Amino acid sequence: MTSKDYKEKGNEAIPSLSRRNFGKAVIGVGLGLAAAATGVQSAFAQGSNSESLNEKEGVHTTPEGYEGNFAVCTVLIVKEEMEKETDCVWDKHKKWLRETHGPWGMVSYSVAKNKEMKNPLNPASKETTGRIIYVIHEIYRHLDGLTKHYSESPNGGYVEDFLKICTAEGNSVMVLQGAPVTHSLLPKDCDFPVTIAQNNEGVEKFFKKVTK
Repeated sequence: MTSKDYKEKGNEAIPSLSRRNFGKAVIGVGLGLAAAATGVQSAFAQGSNSESLNEKEGVHTTPEGYEGNFAVCTVLIVKEEMEKETDCVWDKHKKWLRETHGPWGMVSYSVAKNKEMKNPLNPASKETTGRIIYVIHEIYRHLDGLTKHYSESPNGGYVEDFLKICTAEGNSVMVLQGAPVTHSLLPKDCDFPVTIAQNNEGVEKFFKKVTK
């Protein structure tokens, strides 16, 4: 190991993380946080199975959508020149999830992207920063599925490229790990028809709320 492999901190020399070791650390932290959330799982499940816990205040507490499940939300911000290779990562990621994650309890997956705005609180502003924001959202029925996701992710064919992007100068990443879903609506939960797509003939496909 050369001196370039170390960073000085006070009188101690500590090894810097390679992308591979960084990946192991990220996966390890994710598993640790997911495991730590197991206490939350049982408590949240007990609350989510209750009907109208706060009827006097008019708060609807019957579980809807994905409430009571667990989410991983990644916010990745990359330089615009890395957009194409980042899109490629999510192409590989989606393919891997589609082929493997059914038995692991994944119930939802989405990736959204747009240019980063200099003033995000002003929708009329058109000034951008030169970076792209990606928001990746996955939902699992249980934490065991999330644990399986992390343990198998090195076989997904995307991790090395993902870590390269995460650690590139000028990029940033933030991950919300194993978080209970507290608010959610699916089309069946809404009080109005929800349009989700149009087919080639232009006919709208939509869901209506199921009434008992």
